[in-house]
Amino acid sequence: MANAPAEYPELSMDLRSHSFAGLLRVIGPGAIVASVTIGSGETIFASRGGAIFGYSLLWCFLLSAFFKGVQVYSGSRFITLTGRHPLESWAELPGPRGWFVWFIAVMTIVWMPFWLGVGLPKMLGEFTNWVVGYPQAADAEKFLHCGRLWATLYIVVAILFTWVQSFGFLERAQTAIVALLLLCLLIAAVVSRPDLSALLAGLALPRKPEYEPWVFDIREFKARGPWVEMATYLGVIGGGTQDYIGYVGMLREKAWGMLGWHGGGPDALPPQTISQDPENVARGRSWLRAPLIDVSVSFTSVFIFSLCFAVLGATVLYPRHEVPSGFQLLTLQAGYLVRGGHPPAVQTLLGIVYRTGIFFALFGTIYGAYELYTRTSRECLVAAIPRLRSVPLRQFRLGTLLWCGIGGLALLWLVPEKDSVKLVTPAALVGSSLTCGLWCFAMLWSDAVHVPQNLQMRLLLRLAVFLAGVALSAVALIGIVEYVHGLLT
Repeated sequence: MANAPAEYPELSMDLRSHSFAGLLRVIGPGAIVASVTIGSGETIFASRGGAIFGYSLLWCFLLSAFFKGVQVYSGSRFITLTGRHPLESWAELPGPRGWFVWFIAVMTIVWMPFWLGVGLPKMLGEFTNWVVGYPQAADAEKFLHCGRLWATLYIVVAILFTWVQSFGFLERAQTAIVALLLLCLLIAAVVSRPDLSALLAGLALPRKPEYEPWVFDIREFKARGPWVEMATYLGVIGGGTQDYIGYVGMLREKAWGMLGWHGGGPDALPPQTISQDPENVARGRSWLRAPLIDVSVSFTSVFIFSLCFAVLGATVLYPRHEVPSGFQLLTLQAGYLVRGGHPPAVQTLLGIVYRTGIFFALFGTIYGAYELYTRTSRECLVAAIPRLRSVPLRQFRLGTLLWCGIGGLALLWLVPEKDSVKLVTPAALVGSSLTCGLWCFAMLWSDAVHVPQNLQMRLLLRLAVFLAGVALSAVALIGIVEYVHGLLT
């Protein structure tokens, strides 16, 4: 019968097998989210955290990975159980129709060109200057201009790759080289002999972020408070709302749970009711293993990468009072691998590994972000304007490329501010950290209203989602207040 309650499809072979190889095949969109954040989140901001605060802020990276993992799982759990993107549910929040969806959509889409203009491409352009040996000290303006030219090239190439979808070789090369880089850095973190007691204390004991006196000698931090710095980490590490909306949208292609009802597909309408039959409820809970595995692997990887870079920042850069900033966001970290005591041949080899690894990590992040943001744009606009559901994904891709490409290029060339970190700070505070917290509160409402009672979150998960919402929102609000105060004084 057409109006009969929907039942979950049979579990996939990979989930039924319970084998390690089968579970690995489940991993999909979560790996994309992890790879998209490596470019800026771990290599730059985790390194800054270690360089500025030593081991004292490691708890921030641990809680960021945990709370954001909980946040993303709450969304992927919801779409797996109901076949609806959380945004579609939030359109029914009390008040004017779609008010919260429009708020989240605007706070998400408006910041995307910042990440793909004055953010990642600009950082990669200035890193390329360093790789090719362009002298920064000779003429800072020419250095900045040349970096913008490189950034423009990377934006254009990433847009072309995204449009024609011919990234296969580069994607495989990126995976191999970035994996080699991370392996080398993980080994470097271990052999750098970190202070284990300080490391464990930094992970276990949350402390208020405070600058040491030498940090104020760096011009950037005279008007940048420690809460702004920490809130930026919280917004960047592991990604933000602009990434997670797209991630949950990508699950449509995996057809997990109710997404596979009647064949699934991006245009498929979710069922109106779901069968409460005990067998169907048990099958629905079994389907939740898929998003749980995907999210767990993704954010465990994010935490390991963050911890690795933060520890190296604390052991290598912190004692030297060196902070990745300005035009040196990615150059100081070369010292993690290339040490003075190494033979020249080893220094050369590790230098090549670092340069090529960082290049592929950042360019892969830029490319992956365009594809991820295509899904973000689609989900935001379809939830706000339901008649757009039938619009092909390719048209959303074109719109996203134009918005992020043209907007990013305009910001890159027209905004006079030179510091990339300052330029992306508002996007991290508002478009990532704050909206991540609001996501958690909205998910609690969606779970209570739109998920069958027998499949709703259990108490421990509800508590974790609530705490994630409180932490992400509170730190973001404190950072925003301090940021605005810094602008006014």
